Amino acid sequence: MGRKPCCDKVGLKRGPWTIEEDHKLMNFIFNNGIPCWRHVPKLAGLLRCGKSCRLRWINYLRPDLKRGCFTESEEDEIIRLHSQLGNRWSKIASHFPGRTDNEIKNHWNTRIRKKLKLLGLDPVTHKPVENGEKNKQEETKSEDVRKDDEIQTTLDGTETDDLLNNYEILCGSLDSSFSKEESNNPSMATQEEDCLKQWVDCVDSFFSWDNFIHLEEQIPFPWL
Repeated sequence: MGRKPCCDKVGLKRGPWTIEEDHKLMNFIFNNGIPCWRHVPKLAGLLRCGKSCRLRWINYLRPDLKRGCFTESEEDEIIRLHSQLGNRWSKIASHFPGRTDNEIKNHWNTRIRKKLKLLGLDPVTHKPVENGEKNKQEETKSEDVRKDDEIQTTLDGTETDDLLNNYEILCGSLDSSFSKEESNNPSMATQEEDCLKQWVDCVDSFFSWDNFIHLEEQIPFPWL
């Protein structure tokens, strides 16, 4: 079961308070004190709920409220307390006589958070934001180095050497057997061309062409 509501709320006024309502609430409290917030609206002649009267008094009307902007020393103290207590605004407000938890929370969200971000600090952890970005950059760099090592290992593998050897044998065979006389023979030229195409298809299925550029220095091209 939840907490019992402070009043029925039927026929009660909502929205901004008027000056007349403020005067009624202040006069009643100055003359009678605060017996019980649940009974204050009826005794003061207000069509408001008890919670609305309490918040209006605490946040706006009580005489010990501290008015005006927050000082730099107050902001520094709020930052220090927030790093220890987090968003426990009531606890933080207890260190500032005359300031309300709602007032401090609003000032934090509208001013201090932006101030910390401009200083390069995380408003939640109060730690420099650059550390996280630097770690991400280092992780990305390490991942790139690892991928390069894997590519180099693949190029230096046994299967790559076998393919290169086969290619050298094929090129030597073509160079020795494919003479000028045979080059005039269309059937011979077609046969040699098909043989070369089969080997290229085999290499193409083994390598990704992004890595194949590294083979340029290792393959002896007879026509160059």
